[in-house]
Amino acid sequence: MLLDSLKHYSWYNEPSNVRFVEEGMLVETMPQTDFWQAAHRGFRKDDGHFFYTEKLGNFEMLLNWHFSAAVSSDQCGLMVRADSRNWAKIGFLSPDMTVPQIGCVVTADGFSDWSSHGLPEAGCDYWFRVIRRGGDFLFFYSADGVKYHQCRLFHLEKAASDVKAGAYCCSPQNHRFECILQNIE
Repeated sequence: MLLDSLKHYSWYNEPSNVRFVEEGMLVETMPQTDFWQAAHRGFRKDDGHFFYTEKLGNFEMLLNWHFSAAVSSDQCGLMVRADSRNWAKIGFLSPDMTVPQIGCVVTADGFSDWSSHGLPEAGCDYWFRVIRRGGDFLFFYSADGVKYHQCRLFHLEKAASDVKAGAYCCSPQNHRFECILQNIE
């Protein structure tokens, strides 16, 4: 990953431990961090880590995360965000450590939904892609960076012409999680 390509990126809730290693940007999440709004569990969390750039109008973004050991509920993936009450994310998670999943959350007017797709086996590398056309967004994931699977089509009513888009990670439980952002474009 070229450092020059990251100069237009900023952190929302920057983690205390971020450094560059040979494979990319290593991020260590803070414990008890998440992105979630109200639905089902009744709590609001907006303290996960989000490395983003501003995107105007239609766009595509692709990124790749690598990790070696995820613990229950650890997440890393891709997020698009209009504000704290209107955003969406797609990422790897393993809620109970038995079935790895790709999860998608769409939050509209302060209420999150959640859908998930079970994976046949847990990997250590995942690619995520978003395509925006108007107010519509498509989320894709890949376990090999070649074959992509559409996971979600959604509309963000509150998304203006510009949104924040980028990589997110978090650890909703009481521990830290290391993941490496290998590519973002």
